[in-house]
Amino acid sequence: MAILQHCCCGCCSLRVGCYWIASTWMTMQIAGIASAAKNIVSTTDGAVPVSDAVNIAIYSVGIIIDILLFIGVMKEKKELLLSWVIFSVCCTLASLGVAIYVTVVWLGVIHASGDASELAALLIGPFLAGAWIIWGFVALITAYGCLVVYSHYQNLRDGVVEGGQPGMVMTVQAPQPGLAPGAAVQSQW
Repeated sequence: MAILQHCCCGCCSLRVGCYWIASTWMTMQIAGIASAAKNIVSTTDGAVPVSDAVNIAIYSVGIIIDILLFIGVMKEKKELLLSWVIFSVCCTLASLGVAIYVTVVWLGVIHASGDASELAALLIGPFLAGAWIIWGFVALITAYGCLVVYSHYQNLRDGVVEGGQPGMVMTVQAPQPGLAPGAAVQSQW
């Protein structure tokens, strides 16, 4: 049984929620590519910042994964939905690692400066707090998106159609030996 039965407080189906999630993440990744490309173009010394090149690569893979999510929802290919969940969890964990690293480095810089001046703490503290608030917000949205997509994956895996009811499964069997063609078959119910 799926974790969620509906998306967005019951106002739309999981299928529609998956479309919304894919389009939202694709929009954010296109904005990320545009921002990184702007940073690369605006460099004056000709050296491409490594972080921007890595961001463009990750965002490009993300767009491909979002397209696969669209296709997976349209064609009911559950494996494609699962790939989006795995990619999103991996990216969220990687960004958590980067956020922890940056926090430790900045706190180390403040401490290593010797005076641990109030000015440095006043400048860096709000920056780090803001970065962690933004990271937390994105992590919550990602977690909810993963719940919606994984719930739709479970519905597809279990054969549940829109509305939460199991789909009808029909099987075709070979005729039983010794039964005349056209003879009535009794139900085994």
